[in-house]
Amino acid sequence: MKTSAILFVVAPLFVSFISFGQKNNTLDSLLTAYQTQPNDTNKVNTLQKLFNSYIDLDWDIAMKYNTEQLKLASKLDFKKGLGLAYMNAGVLANYSSKIDSGIIHYHKAKNIFNQIKNYRLEAWAIKNMATSEYEKGNYNKALKILDQAFETYNKSDSNQDGLVSFYGLKGLIHYFKGNYKIATIAAMKQLKIVGKNDKSDKASALYLLASIAYSQSEYKKAIQYNLEAAEIYKKLDDKAFELQSLSDIGLNYNALENYPKAIEYLEKSLPIAEELKDLWFKQGILSSLGVAYVEQDKIDEGIKLIEESLAIAKTLGTEDKIMTGYNLLGYSYNKRKNYKRAISYLDKVITEIDTSNNKFTLGNAYFYRSEAYEGIKNYKFALQDFKKFKTLKDTVYNANKSQQIEELNTIYETEKKEQQIALKEKEIVVLEQEAKISNQQKLLLGGGLGLSLIALGFGFYGFRQKIKRNRLEKEKVDTELAFKKKELTTHALHLAKKNEVLESVKLKAKALKEKEGTTGYQELIKTINFDQQDDKNWESFTQYFEQVHKDFAKNVKNRYPEVTKNELRFMALLKMNMSSKEIATILNISPDGIKKARQRLRKKMGLTPDDSLENTVLAI
Repeated sequence: MKTSAILFVVAPLFVSFISFGQKNNTLDSLLTAYQTQPNDTNKVNTLQKLFNSYIDLDWDIAMKYNTEQLKLASKLDFKKGLGLAYMNAGVLANYSSKIDSGIIHYHKAKNIFNQIKNYRLEAWAIKNMATSEYEKGNYNKALKILDQAFETYNKSDSNQDGLVSFYGLKGLIHYFKGNYKIATIAAMKQLKIVGKNDKSDKASALYLLASIAYSQSEYKKAIQYNLEAAEIYKKLDDKAFELQSLSDIGLNYNALENYPKAIEYLEKSLPIAEELKDLWFKQGILSSLGVAYVEQDKIDEGIKLIEESLAIAKTLGTEDKIMTGYNLLGYSYNKRKNYKRAISYLDKVITEIDTSNNKFTLGNAYFYRSEAYEGIKNYKFALQDFKKFKTLKDTVYNANKSQQIEELNTIYETEKKEQQIALKEKEIVVLEQEAKISNQQKLLLGGGLGLSLIALGFGFYGFRQKIKRNRLEKEKVDTELAFKKKELTTHALHLAKKNEVLESVKLKAKALKEKEGTTGYQELIKTINFDQQDDKNWESFTQYFEQVHKDFAKNVKNRYPEVTKNELRFMALLKMNMSSKEIATILNISPDGIKKARQRLRKKMGLTPDDSLENTVLAI
């Protein structure tokens, strides 16, 4: 069984300051300075450093210094110090889950930094506002705000190093939106800025890349990223992040069905989770360990671990983990051939789950229960559950495809925006160059010739831009067409798989009918036959096909009016270069039926023995 799990991307999200605290100042020296300094701007800066020192040690003390910093900076009208104090207040509010309050503080900081034209700090305030919206799940709003942060930062004189966490946040948001290509680009930019230094930002980028790879079933690549991230976290003595990297390596090995390796890394991560008293991670690790043991036929040990994991999930009160636990127990008892016990767990998922949010988990429950019903020879219920599973699977599949289309649109819009910026920059350069040439020409030949050269320069530039736009438009169309071709092939293979499964169930039903001599199976066989001939699936297929091969059906009808609807379907599959075996499965006919169909079609199309049916169809 290929297990499904969520890789949890965690990264430092809120930054109270950038590089204002000097790491070489010890806490004792800061406290001494604080106690001896007069109430001036230096003391405000010291309060900032004390806040940074205590934010990870004691929130109450950090809040005390932040309150004093706000009062003193306001009294002195020290704008930069006041802006930083509001930033810190926003961090404290977010840590306390008062996200809306945090946004208000960040907005105040942004306005102050804008007044003093400190665009670098203003960008950080905006970035923290974007982080707050991300925390609330408002991904599109967060991205819009983050774009403003990038634009504001680029107005400053600061180098690109300060953007490392900006790209980290951008990658995270796109990852949770399912825009894996954009998330990968952002993570790669983050890595490029960090370079070879083993810093937490580098590990975060590697971990994000691992999560993206896992989501795209590239498990070996995910393992490599996680191994590198885990090594960095170990050097930094960051046990929490080391824990997540090690446990995710175990998840990836489970997905690769390399269960001994999965157990090795999961057992490495379990003591860290227990040391940190992290029940959330412990629950996931026990669940994954249980799966690994069950898949190695150590079913009793696996069930025990899954039950322990389920007990923790109930303590945490997380529905998705509870439902996943029931599903895994159902799957495990199926392997044990204790089908009634399996059904008892799967019934809980089907009756208790929130169907609006957990279609994938519900689909798995129906699939495992269909296997259980088949195990007790209740084929009618088995087929019903399998159909429900297929419906849910198609829903998830279509949602994923819609997400991919949205991502393509996002990539296109992003590239278009970047091209517009680049175009503006080029226009500025050209204007500067032309102005320079104009001045030189005025000095040498007079103004008339200079103006002519400028006009010529702009005309040539406009011509180049037109060519560039045409090329970009063609690339966009080519991308969309390639995507539609992939959709079409996937849909055809889906039809083939559906008919293959239904044919298998039908053969079993016929065999049982002959063996047991009952009549109840005839109704089941009729239902399967009806489903195999269902035109709804063909309507969807035709829509995809016409998007890729426009007017194909119209052209066929014009050239060969005697071709029937079924023969047109046969020709469409030939147009896609499908094999005879695949076509037979999709059309639900025998290999001999394929030969006869080819002969009839050749006759209606008036082909000679030397003419190729495939080449003729491909040319239409």
